[in-house]
Amino acid sequence: MLLNMNNNLKILFIAFVLTTVTFVTIILYLTNNKIEQQLESEKEILDVTYKTIIDSYKTNANIIYFNKLDTKEVKEIIFNAYESNDLQRSKIRKELYNKLLYMYNNMYSFKIKQLHFHLKNNDSFLRFHRPLKFGDNLSNIRATVKYANENRRAIQGFEEGRIFNGYRFVYPLSYKLKYLGSVEISVSMNAIINSLNKELKADIDFIIKRDVVDKKVFDSEKSNYRVCETNSDYYHEKTVSKKKNIVIEDIIANYINTNKKDFLAKKNSNKTFNFTSTYEGKRYITTYLPINNAISKEKVAYLIITREHPNLESSINKLESSLVFFIILNFLFFYFLFKSEKRKIQLKHKDEILGELQIMGHIGYWERDNINKKLIWSEELYKILEIKKDDINPSYKNFMKFIHKDDLKRINTIYKEFLKNLIDYKTEFKITTTTGKVKFIEQEAHHIINDEGKAIRSIGTLRDVTEVKKFQIEAEHSKKEFEILVSNIPDIVYKREIDKQQTITYLNNSLKSILGYENEDLLFNNKISFSQIVDEEDLPHVEYSLKNLAKSNTTKPITLKYRLKQKSGDLIWVSDRFKIMKKDNKKYLEGIISDINSQKNAYDKLYKFIDLQQNIVILTDGDKLQFANKSFFKFFNYRNLSHFLQDYNCICQLFLEDNNYFNLTKIENHNDWVKELQKLPQTSRIVAINDNNGRKKSFSVTINSFENPLCIVSFTDITETILMNQELQQKTIHDKLTSAYNREYFELINKKFIDDASKNPTTSFALALVDIDFFKKVNDTYGHDVGDITLIDLVKVINSSIRREDILVRWGGEEFILLIKNVTDETLKNSLEHIRSEIVKHEFEIIGKLTCSFGATSYRKDEDIKDTIKRADINLYTAKETGRNKIVIS
Repeated sequence: MLLNMNNNLKILFIAFVLTTVTFVTIILYLTNNKIEQQLESEKEILDVTYKTIIDSYKTNANIIYFNKLDTKEVKEIIFNAYESNDLQRSKIRKELYNKLLYMYNNMYSFKIKQLHFHLKNNDSFLRFHRPLKFGDNLSNIRATVKYANENRRAIQGFEEGRIFNGYRFVYPLSYKLKYLGSVEISVSMNAIINSLNKELKADIDFIIKRDVVDKKVFDSEKSNYRVCETNSDYYHEKTVSKKKNIVIEDIIANYINTNKKDFLAKKNSNKTFNFTSTYEGKRYITTYLPINNAISKEKVAYLIITREHPNLESSINKLESSLVFFIILNFLFFYFLFKSEKRKIQLKHKDEILGELQIMGHIGYWERDNINKKLIWSEELYKILEIKKDDINPSYKNFMKFIHKDDLKRINTIYKEFLKNLIDYKTEFKITTTTGKVKFIEQEAHHIINDEGKAIRSIGTLRDVTEVKKFQIEAEHSKKEFEILVSNIPDIVYKREIDKQQTITYLNNSLKSILGYENEDLLFNNKISFSQIVDEEDLPHVEYSLKNLAKSNTTKPITLKYRLKQKSGDLIWVSDRFKIMKKDNKKYLEGIISDINSQKNAYDKLYKFIDLQQNIVILTDGDKLQFANKSFFKFFNYRNLSHFLQDYNCICQLFLEDNNYFNLTKIENHNDWVKELQKLPQTSRIVAINDNNGRKKSFSVTINSFENPLCIVSFTDITETILMNQELQQKTIHDKLTSAYNREYFELINKKFIDDASKNPTTSFALALVDIDFFKKVNDTYGHDVGDITLIDLVKVINSSIRREDILVRWGGEEFILLIKNVTDETLKNSLEHIRSEIVKHEFEIIGKLTCSFGATSYRKDEDIKDTIKRADINLYTAKETGRNKIVIS
């Protein structure tokens, strides 16, 4: 078809196709962009809500573990189980069950589903939800139990079990320096779904892989599951999916039928994915939230969440209506252009014929014989005037009768000037035919001059250009219709200058529906400038961004999020997506402003949810706080975040410098404190902070990613548990009488001394045995009570004479061991001499003076510590045999 077209018609056809394709692309882009924005927003909201709910359960689990399970009474029961036969172990199991049964029955208040104790070889010791099922080994079934027992570290995450699946918190248990096993606290997916439903008001379902269930669950318990209708590779858990969720199943089935390849690709990606669809006339977003195994990180299940989104449906409908309207308008516009161009071709063809006829018969023109003053009209002229040749005589007067009244005076002046001054002319005017039709005429006239310079003849041509004028009018009308179409796009389309006022030079008609202002209010700063409706807090950021972007010469689309003031005075959040354009060396913006207030409200709702948490919860990039909940401000006694930021940037600045806790002195880059904490096991993520009354508090820290680079950080108060553990630890590693370290602690600490020495050649240590001279006489003379007082006093003297990094251990009776770091033979002798002389100078209560003998030696690489002690003991014996109150080193 294009081969048979005139060039102009080809251009019009190509222009029609290009403009249609361009606008279709724009509308589809806007539609897809709107959908993608909503899908991404939905994923973020659901992911953060899920993680926050899991954190709240973790807090509950920690409370139960630290306060009820990791206690002397419970651990002592399990400790006894290792030294018992089957009959005794059965009684111990019953004792443990009866001790914790009341707590277990009341765990529903924490929404906890299971409580399960395991021995260190991964045997099930006691299932509170199935107390008669025990003794089965979980090594190949429960990876979290195996991990906790092998690494002696707490772990959390989702895992299928022998009876039920759930989100599991597995903790290690130790007692009297002996590792006992682990205990597990679980949360059912049903409880998690109920919490999600409370926050999201959505349809929610849960599916889990069949092979995971078939491999792990007791055969007698498999009746708790049924096959998923939309994907036979998955099961529903009946306790969660008590009945079919018709909405979710219909939406998924419809989506798979039309998008099977895309659905399978997303499902196999192991990432959160979602899609939008319509169901019973309503728009929904369905999200698949993957649940990964706690150890393998393999996806084993999905939470399926479907929520209605009427605002998205409304936006898509508006954009689709705009698309249909434009296609129709564009077709009509180019139809008239095409038709007009064809007429122009026909007119051109007639002009060519007319050129030939003018030579032969003067058709389509008038001619005046100036010598004889005779005027003739061509046949075409009569046709233009729509009169018969016999009805009128050709004359200037008769011709002027047809000139439209609007042009009569102008044409009369032009014609007189033409005759008087012999000036050629070309002009356009309207005529009214005898039938009353108005036509547009284009006329050209010139003179034929003889040798004497006189105009012997005058010739004028006339052309009916009515169709061309109609085309021009229609084109102008179509242009206005196109502008109307752009004006009806639901988002604000604009052009604006990059100046202080951010002067608006173009707006579509969406301004009033979004902000309440009339276009005339903002255009060219007529009543108010754009910068005046940007929120005062956000304006510096917007101005700074535009200034830097203008300097960068970027051509990529830019998105800024900030608040605008509606005419009512309310603030709404908007997303401003624009490109920097350039014309005549001047830069300006073309962009689209979208209302994202509902999206921001969703985030605000999430913040409110966090605000209700009793734990201290913050949102931070590691450098500066972005958000903090009420518990934070109550704890530190600040009014709000701005008030806090006047004194500090980050909560990490308030971590106390205590070697027993994580703090900034332990890392090089303070901005990476969040990342450094994440590297630590959960049991080591503990910080100390003073409250507003100056009291030291201990917190367990939980970290979850939010939006890069932001993280949600939760602080759980475990002060009482820490104090109890510290007190227990002090009792465990210190001698009850003297408070010196005991032999159990020596067994632990000497290994660290040896490890440090093996890793660093410059690090060494020495061992000294210290024995009181004639201590038996003290006991025999004054009694054992005085002997005990003397031992206590001696420990105080020695501890005050050694360095902080040196260790004093009561080895037995009146004998002590000293571990001394980084010494040579010379410095060792000086150190021990200092201690010996301090003892000699000291006045002991009741007995007065006493002395001690010392046998010392340096540790030798790769030797057993027993050999070091033996060598020191020989030296001690030598010191006593050669006079006492002396030091022997070898």
